[in-house]
Amino acid sequence: MLAPLPPLQSLGFLLAGYAVIGNDALQTLGPFLAGNRGQAPRALQALFLCSVLCAVLLLGWQTGGGDPAWGRLAGVGLPEPLRWPDLLPAVAVLGLTRWGLPVSTSFLVLTAFAPASLGGMVLRSLLGYGLAFVSGLVVYAWLAWPLERAEAPQAGEAIGWLLLQWLATGWLWGQWLIHDLANIYVYLPRQLSAASMGLSLAVLCLGVSLLVAVGGGPIQELLRSKCHGDQPRSTTLIALVFGLILFGLGRLVPTPLSTTWVFLGLLGGREAALNWRLGEIAGADLGRTLVADLSKAAAGLVLSVAVAWLVPLLRAEF
Repeated sequence: MLAPLPPLQSLGFLLAGYAVIGNDALQTLGPFLAGNRGQAPRALQALFLCSVLCAVLLLGWQTGGGDPAWGRLAGVGLPEPLRWPDLLPAVAVLGLTRWGLPVSTSFLVLTAFAPASLGGMVLRSLLGYGLAFVSGLVVYAWLAWPLERAEAPQAGEAIGWLLLQWLATGWLWGQWLIHDLANIYVYLPRQLSAASMGLSLAVLCLGVSLLVAVGGGPIQELLRSKCHGDQPRSTTLIALVFGLILFGLGRLVPTPLSTTWVFLGLLGGREAALNWRLGEIAGADLGRTLVADLSKAAAGLVLSVAVAWLVPLLRAEF
């Protein structure tokens, strides 16, 4: 079980689990929660998301010989012994989530444990941002823009889009978990027993349920500010395209990168394409939006560098 582990390991896992899922709800669960507001019971939403979570975690744990992080912690060591400064990355993510800043949890959490990986992670994340931006431009400028222009779907059609949204969200949620589970399990041993695995699943499912209960948290506002960001048809397309991008990146780049940057790239390309096709956003407003989103991502990167630099110094002192 988790109980025999050192208290700081258990506390680190609890903080990281809630903080990482809470922050990254913007990119994975945000479209789902926005599109289902008033459409489906929250208990049913939580049950669906927890079922996907358990399936992905157990599959990774079984195929990885006890490692639920899908091998993405192979180059990231666990400090021995774990000290209280090592909790700083998880606490920072938790605080920034409360302030509504979509910080990259991969940068902030993993680089504190493996500072040398920061340069490669930045390059991979920039690649992901560029690929997602171009994908958003192509998909929405040439394929999906008529759906965004169309009137709101009627009752029967709306139910169909809602069902498609659940399928797309299950796909996206699973792909995100494969990429970002490392940010949560970095505090635990690289091989877990069946009892530890079961208890960690229960903890994460509780966190997801709380997230659904509060409707996604402060960072939901970033998604709601986007064009049609709360309509089932729009959120279904966002989830499907984002899941496909993560699936492709998972095959091209089998090491950690910032899925937050990838998501911001997709939203940026989408907004630019819809502005060109539909003219629903003034050019100046679009430019300010893109700069604001990139500024938030850059602020998270700067903070990640600071934390990665600060944690070893604090460990040496304490």
